[in-house]
This record gives sequence, C-alpha cells and structure tokens, in this order.
Amino acid sequence: MHGSFWSLLPFLIVIPLAMLTRQVLIGLLAGLLVGAYMKKLTWLGGIEVAIHYLVKEVTSPDNLRLLLFLYGFGAFIGLVRVTGGVSGFALWMNRRIRSARGAFGLTWLSSLATFMAPDFRIITVGPVMKEVFQRLKIAETKVAFIIDATSTPLIALIPIGTAFVGYMVGLIADSAHHQGLSVTPYQVFLQSIPFNFFSILMLVYTLYLTFFKGKSDEKSAADPKDDPPGIRTPFRTSPQVGYFQDLCKQDKEVAEKKIVAASSEHEPDSDFPDPVEIVSESATPNAIHLIVPLCLLLGFTFFLTWWDGYTKIHSFWGALTKADAGKAMLEAVFITLVLSFIWYAQYRQPIERVLFGFLQGGNEMMGVNVLLALVWALTAVSTDLGFITYTKNLIEHVVPSLWLAPVLFLVGCLISYIIGSSFGAWAILMPLGFSLAAVTHTSLPLITGAVFASGSFGGFASPLSDNTVAMATVMKLPLMKYAHQKLIASLIVGIASAILYAVIGWVMSS
Repeated sequence: MHGSFWSLLPFLIVIPLAMLTRQVLIGLLAGLLVGAYMKKLTWLGGIEVAIHYLVKEVTSPDNLRLLLFLYGFGAFIGLVRVTGGVSGFALWMNRRIRSARGAFGLTWLSSLATFMAPDFRIITVGPVMKEVFQRLKIAETKVAFIIDATSTPLIALIPIGTAFVGYMVGLIADSAHHQGLSVTPYQVFLQSIPFNFFSILMLVYTLYLTFFKGKSDEKSAADPKDDPPGIRTPFRTSPQVGYFQDLCKQDKEVAEKKIVAASSEHEPDSDFPDPVEIVSESATPNAIHLIVPLCLLLGFTFFLTWWDGYTKIHSFWGALTKADAGKAMLEAVFITLVLSFIWYAQYRQPIERVLFGFLQGGNEMMGVNVLLALVWALTAVSTDLGFITYTKNLIEHVVPSLWLAPVLFLVGCLISYIIGSSFGAWAILMPLGFSLAAVTHTSLPLITGAVFASGSFGGFASPLSDNTVAMATVMKLPLMKYAHQKLIASLIVGIASAILYAVIGWVMSS
C-alpha cells in the first residue's frame, strides 16, 4: 500500500467532506478514521490505530507546548474582557474622536491594542465605531469593511503576540517534521510573510478606501437598518449599542439585573449568549486592565524569543530567527498570566471573576486544539501509508514549480471560502503544500505564504466565516449583502495575488 494511489484516500476524503458539511472537524475525523482502518482493518483495529496516532501526536513535546499556548492565550483574552479592560479601551477610543478622518485613523490605530485575534478585534472595536460613524454620517458598510480588513488580513501578517502565530508555526513544524525537512519553523513563517500577497494587497486596498476614496459612500445617519431575517446571533458576539456610556452610570447591582434581563430575552432555540461577554458587562470599564497585561505579553514574548535565540547566535536578528518561538511564546503567556492575576488582585477584582475569565477564555480555544490534534494524527497516518512517496512519484515530473504556488492559492481560496475557516484551510493544505514543495523543489516560504494567503481569503470573504457573521451582527447589516460586497473586493485582490504568485514562481524557477 506504500506509495500507491490509496495513500491519497484520507486527504481525498477530507476536502470534499469538509466542503460538503462545511465543518472541517468532520472531514478531518473521517479522513483519520479511513486512514486508520487502512492500517488495521478490524472492528476495533481502526479505532485503536486512530487513538494511537492522536495520543502520539498530542503528547509530542512541541505539539503539547502549542496546545498549552493556545489555551493560555485564550485565557489571557478572557481575563482582559471580564475585568473591564476591553470596555475601558472602547470608552477611551470613543472620547477621542472628533472627525471622520480621525475616526478612520483611530480605527487603524486601534489594531495596536486589539491585534491578538480577529473576533477579539471585531467585538471590541465594532460596537464603539458603529456609534461614532453614525454620528459622523459614514456608511456602516464602509466601516465594517475597514474593521474586517484590519482583522484577519492584518493579524495574519503580525509575527508576534497573536493566536495565529502559534497556530501557523505549529502547522509548519508538523508539516516539516513529516517531510523530514530540517528547517526552523518560526524562521520559515517570518520568511513567508512577504509572500502572503492576499493579506498585503487587501491592506493596501483598504488604506486607499479609508483615506483616498471620495465621499460618495456617506449617508444620512437616519437611514434605517433592519436586522437580517433568519440570521442568528453568533456565540461570541452580543455587544449592545450605547452600553458603555450607560454602564458608567450604573452600579454593580443594577448592571447585574440588566444582564439577567438581557440574557432572558434569548429564545430557547437560539444560540446562547457569550458568557464572557455577559460577565464583562458587570465590570467597571478600565483600559489599564487591557494595556498593562498586553504590554507584559508583548514584552515577554519579544524578550524571551530573543533570549532563546541569543544562546545560539549573538546577532540580534539571527537570534530572533534561530529561537524556539513556540517555547518562548508559551513561557511569555505563562508569566503574563501569573503577573496578571497579581495585577487584578491589586485592583480588588473578585477572584471568582478572574478565574471565570481564565477558564472560559481558555475553553474557547479548545475547538482549535481539537482541530490541530486531528490534523497531526491525519498527517502522521497518511505519511505512514506512503503519501509522501506517492506524491513525489506522481508530481515530480508533471507539475512545473512555477504553477504550484498560484494553483495552491486558488484551490485554498475555494476551500476556505466554502468552509468559512482560515484555520481549517491552513490545516488541510499545509501538509499537502509542504509535500508538493519538497517534490518540486519549490521555495518553502513561497508555498507557505500562498497557503496562509488562501486561508485569509476565506476567513475574510466567506459568509460562513465567524468574522463575517460577527461583523454583520455588530453593524446590523444584511449578512449575505455584506458578504457579497466583501467578495467583490476579495476577488479582485485574489486575482492580483494569483498573478503575483505566477510571476514570482516564474522568477524563482528561472
């Protein structure tokens, strides 16, 4: 079975099933089970093999470190939300906006404090900027697009202090391991950033839209916006217009009564409101509860990354590229969490509130952790079935290296758009991309950048994306109409990106 067509079967099942069900986890689980039963075709044999690969991959030191980092990073976001840091930052922004240009400028600058995760940025900045731009008579669609474009596309390019970084580096490390490639995962990630053409071009387009396009999109603030029929509020998005101003005038008891009343309005069949959002609404807004922990996280991440590399090479940039970024990021998150607990204790934050934010925030990352575990196990079982050997024999003399990046990018855009998940598309395509790059001797940073760019396309443009649903809900826009408007811009930028990949591939292969 090694080196045969059947070694492709697990991956051939993953992609169509994920696209059909629009659930990446289902496709990955099915692919893993198929591969496991191909290894041991008995009633319980496939289950035993699947569990064996899951346990083996999850308990790998590097993989376990990544899972702990993602949980800790989610816990960090939960903490700054339940302690009033996010609402305090929103109030600070609202008080300093006097003009449309200033509002747009502050929207971009707010990414300096909200770049950790796309959903975190949307639910933090969206409600505040909605009110501000309504006052300034700027169309909600333009505001939503700009906040959206400075979420996934921007965060995918930031090399430190985001949930994306840990996930991306982990995928690179696992894919390189199964290909037997001796590379530094974080270094490959850094080298791939200039090749994430979709994210870069989308930010360039958004800058033009923000500061140079005419005022034809302005409207009357009195224009009504109805809630889109049939669209349910997403799990992690329940901001209330005007809430931050009202909260400053309420004491804790009145605020808690308001929360209970608001949560009771949800129908039994609708999604539950975000518990972190509800608890955070009873906290006194204070931006310092976001700023101080964030500075700690960034400072420790940068320092510990440099320090780990400095023990191997004494040059500054060399130290950053040679460092074990996964180890440094986990240490930074751990230290930040410990110091944050001390910080919040000094401000007399109730211990129950802090622990709730820690646990609930971490639990929100468990879906990503499960996805990663399935990706690792599927890649391992496919490798043992001869996936690498067969793809090498099949593609080595068939696919020109100059076409590999644009084709992989376009296929990834289609997959990520249909399933609505950048994480899912990256998980599906990265092992395949590394395998094809090794076979065709194509630049790893180029292929890595193409994969990350394709996932960013779906995470930004798809109507099924959490970001699209969250943004449409926050701004009270019709979901499909808003998604269609984003898709037009995304297709233009995507076509330009594909052309760039073809040109760069041709230059590198010549």
